[in-house]
Amino acid sequence: MKRDDFIKYMKHPELLNEKSLPEIRELAQRYPYFQTARLLYIRNLKNTDDLNYQAELKKAAISVPDRARLEQIMNKAASKKEEIRTEMVADDANIENIPLLKHHDLIDRFITEDPHIKPVGEYNATESVVIDNTNVTDSIFTESLAKIYIKQGQYAKAIRIFEKLNLKYPEKSSYFADQIRFLKKIIENR
Repeated sequence: MKRDDFIKYMKHPELLNEKSLPEIRELAQRYPYFQTARLLYIRNLKNTDDLNYQAELKKAAISVPDRARLEQIMNKAASKKEEIRTEMVADDANIENIPLLKHHDLIDRFITEDPHIKPVGEYNATESVVIDNTNVTDSIFTESLAKIYIKQGQYAKAIRIFEKLNLKYPEKSSYFADQIRFLKKIIENR
């Protein structure tokens, strides 16, 4: 099969007939993963009312990524395509007559006014943020926070967290005790 013939059949599948069937079948068998050839073959079977149409359609339905598209390709007639094209051209010509949606005027006003968000107050970059540790609840004390303190070198805070966790989770007391001993050794060796 020539390349030009294949492209012609792709653009106009209604031209597929008994004469094109052997060529399309041979192409689909030679290249089993060539989906376009497989779809053209099935469409050719449909156009010629071949008995193998249903069986081949079932096989193709397994490998096609979008079955809805397969159904659309198999059921769409050429005249339907032309009707859709003429409707689209007519719709494009009447695009000025489409009523605006409710929010279009709001969007248009927003675009024309070009609003900017104004800052609420002055920001001073030299101000430092201080967190008051006296109001911190026990619920935020976790192993992860203790590990962060260890990585930061704040061993005393990590020990306090492990002590609180030891009281909160007595089943892990040996683990927390080992962690506390390890941290105290690190503090002594500094």
